[in-house]
Amino acid sequence: MCLFRRLHLDNQPPLFGNRHVERSQRFKTHHKAGRKCVLLHVGDHDPAGLLISDVIKSNLMDCANVKGVDFDPSPIRVERIGLTREQIGDLGLPWIENLETGSGKDLGDPGHPDHRKPYVQNYIASQGRRKVEANALVRDLRGSRALVEAAINRYIPASWPAEHEARLAPHRQAARDAFAALIAVRS
Repeated sequence: MCLFRRLHLDNQPPLFGNRHVERSQRFKTHHKAGRKCVLLHVGDHDPAGLLISDVIKSNLMDCANVKGVDFDPSPIRVERIGLTREQIGDLGLPWIENLETGSGKDLGDPGHPDHRKPYVQNYIASQGRRKVEANALVRDLRGSRALVEAAINRYIPASWPAEHEARLAPHRQAARDAFAALIAVRS
């Protein structure tokens, strides 16, 4: 979380884990308010990680008719902002010399059931039998934050936090005045 905390506080984009229903409800609220909804994500640089954008969109679509959601997420744009081979080099991230999956089996092993699938073979042909996990981003916090901030600023201008604060200032002052008046009456 240390990688994203500062950005979250400055620009206020929500951070999600893998809670698809919660995510869908938030997108529904913002879509109804007329906002453009974009889900930015950073995934592992491995065969499955490079396909995750499609899985995320599919999971959102699966939540469309869940009780309490009732929202068509097709307008939501899912954008992978990393990891790319270029980012791995620029940030000096370490390669792991295998394609071991969460199950402990290696996609690089011809005996793996998915080894011959096109997405695995294409990855091995272009990247070799190696991968980089997204959590490696913590090795270069400054560079990683810049990567995330640049992606956010494509949708939320860097000037937005100050403009938002300026819009809120009179309302915050009115609330302070109202509380001060209530306290004065009770004193």
